[in-house]
This record gives sequence, structure tokens and C-alpha cells, in this order.
Amino acid sequence: MAPRTLKWSPLLALSAALALLSLAPGCGGTAATLSSQDEGLVVVRRSESGDLKSIDPQIAGDVISSLNCGMCYDTLLQYDYIKRPAELVPNVTTGMPTYSEDSLTVTFKLRDDVFFQDNRCFHPDATGKTYRDEGMGAQADKGPGRKLVASDFVYSFKRLAALPDSNGFWVLEGMVEGLDEFRSQSFKLLDTGPADDPGKPWRDHLRTAAVSGLQAPDDHTFVVKLTQKYPQFLYAITLSYGAAVPYEAAEYYRRDFFRMPCGSGPYILKSWKPNWEIVWERNPKFRVEHFPTSNAPEHARFKPLMGKRLPIADIIDTRFIKESQPRYLKFLAGELDSSGIDKDQFSAAVTPQTEVTPALAAKGIYLKTWEDPTLDYMTFNLRDPLVGTQGNDPARKKQAERARAIRQAVSMSIDREDYIRRYLNGRGSPALQLVPPGITGYDPKFDMTSQKFNPAAGRKALQAAGYRLEGSGEGPYRALDPDTGQQVSVTICLRSTAASAFDEARFYKASGDRVGVQINAEPLTFAEFLKRQDEGKGQAFDAGWVMDYPDAQNMMQLLWGGNIATGLNHTYYDDPDFNRLYERLRLLEDSVPAEKAEKLQLIEQMYQLLDRDVPWVMINFRKTFALYNPWYIAPEPNEFAYSYGKFWYSDTPRRTEVAATRSETVIWPALLLGLVLTIPSAFMVTRIIKAQA
Repeated sequence: MAPRTLKWSPLLALSAALALLSLAPGCGGTAATLSSQDEGLVVVRRSESGDLKSIDPQIAGDVISSLNCGMCYDTLLQYDYIKRPAELVPNVTTGMPTYSEDSLTVTFKLRDDVFFQDNRCFHPDATGKTYRDEGMGAQADKGPGRKLVASDFVYSFKRLAALPDSNGFWVLEGMVEGLDEFRSQSFKLLDTGPADDPGKPWRDHLRTAAVSGLQAPDDHTFVVKLTQKYPQFLYAITLSYGAAVPYEAAEYYRRDFFRMPCGSGPYILKSWKPNWEIVWERNPKFRVEHFPTSNAPEHARFKPLMGKRLPIADIIDTRFIKESQPRYLKFLAGELDSSGIDKDQFSAAVTPQTEVTPALAAKGIYLKTWEDPTLDYMTFNLRDPLVGTQGNDPARKKQAERARAIRQAVSMSIDREDYIRRYLNGRGSPALQLVPPGITGYDPKFDMTSQKFNPAAGRKALQAAGYRLEGSGEGPYRALDPDTGQQVSVTICLRSTAASAFDEARFYKASGDRVGVQINAEPLTFAEFLKRQDEGKGQAFDAGWVMDYPDAQNMMQLLWGGNIATGLNHTYYDDPDFNRLYERLRLLEDSVPAEKAEKLQLIEQMYQLLDRDVPWVMINFRKTFALYNPWYIAPEPNEFAYSYGKFWYSDTPRRTEVAATRSETVIWPALLLGLVLTIPSAFMVTRIIKAQA
């Protein structure tokens, strides 16, 4: 049979053109078109791999949403931009808060020059109306933003408690006098109003009900009465959950408030096109603040900005680009100021000596790396009959010992350094304890034996628990249950079905072969993963925790028995001794030398218990690698801060000048990749045409 010939057609030409255009780095705005938009302005251009969920600070819980809330909203305090370790400083307060002698009453004094942005909700004509009642025509007629006062924080803290769809109440739950009772009553009033306004009783309760622990004796004084000592309180309310929301905006926009923000922060939302782009523009009413000063050599790059009024940038434009390759190409083309580095680009961007490659260095591109206070780990379900039996019941003692041996063997089978090298391009460090580097409580001497790569010790633990081992040398091994003769098998639920998840599954399978445990990793959609985890249906789960604030308590709480009910403790670990140590630890402050010393002792004791019980397999602490174009002054890394947008700076004219020289140098890789992807499309279109002929 003669080979088929590929005939060109208008449809095929269109298919090829679309494929090529979709990959060309200039699509959606080339360096030339962006330069005309940016002329005369300081514009920061950045990207994220996914869209935000909400710009409502009491609802936003993910990192991207919180970063965008920080553009528009103010919390009482903020993190110093250049001091390290991370340190809280005043934001809309005149100084740091004062505490009563018993540490239960916290008093904040507010600045007198903080105003909400001009907005339709403040216009007299909008009183008693809602955004959807008025329609779009009225929105251009704004009212002057009023002054931020103490009652705004009373309202916002109450709103955090009253919103049924907020995941952030944990920062105040059980800690503020009368707030939990207010929350319970709020839930009873949901949708109990008349048919034309079922939410009215709930809104009225939110506005008018008193909470004894939240007081505003005058416009400049905000008082919080705690039910118990809470050293992490200031950190917790510096998350977006503690931001000030004007009641006028929440009541005017109602269900649209998540996309119609109104705050007192440095920026105003210009546009948000879901799954495409979000643009913030300077708030002309932002109070007088200046970039901090420092003579430290490590802060030399900030010298041109020190003393300048904030915010530095006129526009912050974030493009949502899911795939790493287009993001990277746009960065190389000069359309983005910064870029992360995915596994596929790593070897082309970074040398084995952790420097940018000569090709990138020639363009002035530079690299910054830092420790990310994030732990990747695996949780066991301690309610599972095979891997999770716990407690001191004599009838279950034998199975408890066997379950512990399985957990220990799985943990010791994991070569964490190999995993980091193979799957993370070295962007991390082995996690042998809970507290990440850079946080008080991290100390190499606390490393747990159960978390170290030692397959021989893992096999020995299984044998000591009564399992029979088959295999020798490098393996593979099989650990057999003496009662059934079956090999021990553990299934790990993974939170993704991407190709990398299947690579990870193969890694776990090979790891288990070293100790005799058959490890089956099951890639799941994220929705199915969460469903199984919430229902406790599974033996082990892939997990990760991004610290909310720089306190070891934020990590240790994940294994506290009291958090089983809240869902934070998915492991169901409930050891009385660990609980007792945690309940003491959470009351201690790092800033008090004697308490800090006691805290370190408690952490060491808690690790001894975890080393015995092995409820988790800790994998790695993350390390961030970021690339920056030469016209961008890289931010000072602080993974706890969400309000740093006002400090960002990009030399926009220089970007325009340099990007113009790069546009042709990066288009060819995209075109070649487009050609590769076009060939299958061409064949498909040709077959369709033939079928229709």
C-alpha cells in the first residue's frame, strides 16, 4: 500500500497557526505593546500558576488569595520588610499593643490618618441599597472613603466568627471572651428573615450584638479580652483573617463582596479576569508611609528605594498562567519581572553550583534562594486497623506493636535525599523533625531516628514485631504476616493525578521493597483526596503544611488530640503525654528567654514521643528558587507576610529597553515546541477532512 500523503488545507493551516500562536511568548501582550501601556508608570508584572478564590479577607485562606487581600486590606500589625528573623511592627496602629498584667487584655491604639478607599458603598445614595439592586450604572458615582476606626475591627472580628463559609475562625476560636457564643447565635439566625431578605436577622446581629471580648471605647482604641494566655495572638490576627472590612461594603456588595474589595490598603482593584489576570492600581488616599531604611550590607540593593513613599509601584499586574513552560518563556521575553523554576526548566536555568547558567547571566538574570517554612510529609490514619492501632488496651497491644513497626519501617525506607535530588532538583532538605529551619525549635540534635533512611533498621523493626522477612542483600524484600502469610501492604493516597504523581508512586513502591512493605501510592483528584481524608477512609495520605506564622506551636498543633475535632489533626494522633506537653508549649513565648528555654525542652520531649509512635513520615522542608530580571529589585523573602506588594519595584523603562532586545531570542523555542505539538493536530484534522470527503 502506498504511504498516505499529508495534504494541506485551510483548516489545517488554521490549526497550525493557533498552536504556534498559543505558545509564542508574546501572546496576550508582547514587550512592545506592554511598554506602551506602562509608559510613565512603575509597573510590576508577575505571574501565578492558579487564580485566587476570593478577595474577602475573612474567607481567603489560600496563599494567592491572601496575597491579593494584602494589596487592598489592612491588618493591625505587619511584618517588618527587611528585618530577619520575621518581626511584627505597627501597621495601622501608633505602636505595638499593650497587655494587662495577666496578659489577657490587649489594647491597640489606631492611627488617625487611615482611610478606606473611595467607593460606591460610601455614597449617600447607596444607603439601604445593594450592588445588585442598583446595577452597574451607579458604580461610577463613588463616595469618599471614611476614616478607619476601632469599631471596624470589632465588626471584622465578629464577621470572621459569623461567616459560615470562613475557614479562618480557628485563629480566634475559644480565645476571645464571648465570641464563640456570638458565633453560635449567628449560625442560628442564618436565612431566618422574610422571603425578600432572609439574611437581615443575621446582618443585624452582626452589626449590633455586643461581644464582651471585643470593645471600642473610642474611635482610636480597640480592646480584645482573651479567655486564656495566647502568645500567638498577634501573629494570628496578622493573617488576612484579621483585616479591617467596612460594614458598608460588606452589606452593599453582599454575595459579590468576594470580588468587589474595599479596604484601606495601598492598592485598589482595577480589574479581575478570572483565570486570566488581576490588576491593582495605586490607592491615591493611602496614608503616608515610607520604605524602611537600613545600613546593613545585605540590604544594599534596597538603597534606591529607602525613604520613598509607599506604595512604590503604580500598577501590579499578575497574570495567571497554569503551565510552567509559557510562564518561563514570558519571563525570558521580558514580559514578567520574576519566575519560579519548574523541574523542566531547572537544568537550563541553574548550574550544579546553584548559580544561574551563563546564558541567563548574560541577560542580567539573577537567582535568589531561601528556606521555605513548609513541610511535606505523609500522615498515617491511626484509626486504620493495620497501620493505626494505638492506645494501651492490653487486648490490642500486639496489633499496636505491629502497626508501629509498619509505620517505622515505611519511614525508614524513604531515601529523602534521593527524593529531593530526583524530584525536586535539590530544592529542599530532608525533614527529620517537624519545625523547619529558621524557626525557634529547629535544631539538628532533635532529628528523629525513625525519620532517617535506614532500611536495615526498618526490616529489623518488622521482624521484632513478628513479621517474617523474605529476601536478602539489596532486596526486594517481602514482610509476611505470620497469621495470614500475606505480604504487608500499605496504600498512600496522593492528592494529584498529574504525571509527577505517578513518578512519586513508583518511588514509594521501590522504597517499600527495601523493607518488605508493598507501598501502593494511589493518585487521586484533589476533590476525591479531600473526601477520603475528611472521612478517614485510607491508610496514609500525602500531606503538606505551610506555616501560618513563625512559632513552633503552629506545627505541633497538627498532632494535638484537641485538634481531631477541628480537622487539623487528620492523623487522629491522641497521646496523653504529647497533649500535656503541647498544652504547656502553646503558652510559652519565644521572646522571653526563660520561656524559650522551656519551650525547647518541651519540643525535645515531644519529638521523643513522636520518634516512638511515628504518626508521620516526614519527607522534606522546601527550598524556594526564584529568578529575577535585572530591572527588578527582588523582594525580601518572608513566607508569613501577605502585605509586601507596597514595597515591590520594577524599573519599567529599563524593562522596556531590555525586553525589546530579547523578543526574537526566545520565540524560536516556542515555535519549535508549537511545531511538535502541531503535527498530531495536523494528522487529526486531515483524518477529519478525509472522513468528510
